[in-house]
Amino acid sequence: MTCKLCKKDRPLVKSHIFPEWLYTPIYDDDDGIFDRGMIMKRDRCTRPEVLYERLFCEECEQRIARWEGYAHDVFFGNDPGLKLEDLGSRFIISGVRYAPFKLFQMSLIWRASISDRPVIYRVDLGPHAERLREMLLQECPGENHRYGSFLLFPSSSLQQRIQDFFGPPERASRKFRGHTAYEGIFGGIVWMFIISNHSEVLPDVMFLSENGQLPFLVIDVPDFESFSETAFAGGEGDG
Repeated sequence: MTCKLCKKDRPLVKSHIFPEWLYTPIYDDDDGIFDRGMIMKRDRCTRPEVLYERLFCEECEQRIARWEGYAHDVFFGNDPGLKLEDLGSRFIISGVRYAPFKLFQMSLIWRASISDRPVIYRVDLGPHAERLREMLLQECPGENHRYGSFLLFPSSSLQQRIQDFFGPPERASRKFRGHTAYEGIFGGIVWMFIISNHSEVLPDVMFLSENGQLPFLVIDVPDFESFSETAFAGGEGDG
């Protein structure tokens, strides 16, 4: 069978579409990087079914597993070189290795687009899917805005609504500042994936920087509603 990433005819292994550790809140762990006494916690619900599919050959599966492993280390504080800075309205993790983390982010939306699982049915990236595949195969993360994603970190009141919810990416009902966006909830954090030919016009500070700064915008319930109203306003863009 044909591997979805390298396109070679090889035996396919059982792959999880999204890593299992994203099915529970990243910040609900005593050893997580965000466990700094500033976040309210409560009992977890039963985690949803982990989605598996035969998508990749062993070699490509291991390639993706390296990116996943590094992202896990970032979120769960396993990299001693990371530093968390609390700026009130946002957090910044410094010291993140740009290439593996950016490739991990890109792989999430791409994997959603190639899945045949019925629970993931609203991700159609068009020609962007092939461009993403080629970048992932070449391990080329590109510029930070190109197929970049940014993260919205819930404050205590919003955590009560989303921390036990896992939401695969869906196309946003409106464009983000004129650009097609997909939104999902992984690890209790809202992920916004930008799919566009002209994303260079978006502010660099929204995305992981090439010098290793990963920003999280902290949102509360009213702020989230306001964010949705303002951020998704704008022209039609190019998709």
